[in-house]
Amino acid sequence: MRADYKYLAGATAANILDDMVAILTGETNIASLSASCNKGLTTIESQIPPGWTLHDGSAGLNAKVIKAPLADDATRFKFVEVNTNTAGSIITKVFEDYNATTHAGTNLCYNSDVANSNQRVSTNTAGTIHIFSSARFLLLAGMSNGQWGSGTNAGPSGCFERTRQCAWDTVAAGWPPFLFCNLGDLAATSNGLAAYAPRYMDRTKTTLSGSSAPLYGYTGPFGSDGSPSSVAWMFTQLSGAFQRVPDETGGYVTPFFPISFLNYATMPEPYGEISSLCDIWALPQGVAANLDVLQKGGLDFICLQASTSSKIFAIRKG
Repeated sequence: MRADYKYLAGATAANILDDMVAILTGETNIASLSASCNKGLTTIESQIPPGWTLHDGSAGLNAKVIKAPLADDATRFKFVEVNTNTAGSIITKVFEDYNATTHAGTNLCYNSDVANSNQRVSTNTAGTIHIFSSARFLLLAGMSNGQWGSGTNAGPSGCFERTRQCAWDTVAAGWPPFLFCNLGDLAATSNGLAAYAPRYMDRTKTTLSGSSAPLYGYTGPFGSDGSPSSVAWMFTQLSGAFQRVPDETGGYVTPFFPISFLNYATMPEPYGEISSLCDIWALPQGVAANLDVLQKGGLDFICLQASTSSKIFAIRKG
């Protein structure tokens, strides 16, 4: 699902929250959205179902919790608290579990509750929230007062499900295969630190969570010694409008790089990747502009800038 949610000057935090949660849980009738929505300019595409359901409609002041099932176990979920109660911010807190009776979450992804790692919004001036989701992920990108993305490193952010690459990370073992990530951090941080898991195991079989469960985003073996390259390092190495690959017809295509997450300080193997499940990819620097549409495999992808206007991720459109 892809929505360009346009809100009016003077929009309320409560209305923006209600509209966002409605869209993420399947609303396609724009006329049903609140008085804060600019209904003439808002669009919703749902070729892919949004994939989320309401879990707790009373999680706190201007806060609601939604959930989406895991790819390999439909009885278990990712939980995201969508919160507009902090002035100027839309915060997406990511939890391993959430009790809708006590209104409390378990194993919060570190940084997912920090305003500057989330999206800007305004209740004074008109703005836009670009919303992308499926049952595998939720991503927001705000445009407010001419400023794009998050307060730090100006990128989209959200919750992403990853594959399970480690032998111990099984469905039966119950490890949560998802994370919170700010794409601006992913594009800007040279060592790749941009995400946190609810919890994971390290090489000594110790469970780590909170600030002790960081994840580093990598794209492939770009180091001079063949070592894995952070997404940010890939951007610096593949930079320029002609970073394209010849195709079978004599033309050119833009390469799409998968995004893996690892922490070699804790585990000598990647924990998994998000691209095959979430259909989000890193592109060479400078090959596209924000909100451009590219094609891959006959499907349309939207380009989203992160950190700078030349650093671009591509995400499945609609």
